[in-house]
Amino acid sequence: MKKIILSLFFITFVTALYSEKSYRILSRGSVRDNSTNLIWTRCPLTDGDQPIYDFQCDGGKKLYSWSEAVDVCKNLVFEGRSDWRLPNITELQSIVFSYHYVTGEAYYSQVSDKVFPNTISKSNIFDSCTSDTCYLHYWSSTPALIKSGSVDMAWTINFCYGDTFRDIIYLKDWGGNNITDKPKKKAVRCVAGP
Repeated sequence: MKKIILSLFFITFVTALYSEKSYRILSRGSVRDNSTNLIWTRCPLTDGDQPIYDFQCDGGKKLYSWSEAVDVCKNLVFEGRSDWRLPNITELQSIVFSYHYVTGEAYYSQVSDKVFPNTISKSNIFDSCTSDTCYLHYWSSTPALIKSGSVDMAWTINFCYGDTFRDIIYLKDWGGNNITDKPKKKAVRCVAGP
């Protein structure tokens, strides 16, 4: 009996780990995650501070500093909703598969390409990150707590590898004044709902 229960537990665990999440595409601009009831913009934000409005999310992503990302999601009116916000790191992690791998020339998006198309493309995977910008990294609203008072940081996620990172928002001098000339810029996907 114990073997049967253990086997069922193992099968359930593996099925849950490797099965795709259930989403409902509401329109070309938004999608609902049926497991969390969160509503996501299907595409990242672009010029005009609106999501790319295309079924394939073709178009250039606009990159934002962290404070710009918080504000642009908070002020977004899209698909008849005005309750958009920058997702926290747990919400962002909820749409990541975390079982795809990148090897050599192969690349995989860590989010469903059917639901969030063109998040990762071969054109932006190998050459899109510099010290100040990255098209593969998305901001979260979650601050990264550190012991030093000289750095403000927030959590980001890389949708190519599924990794989370703490990244610098601002460096501060001893008096607490911001000294970062060029804040880092990243892509933005907004969320609404519960």
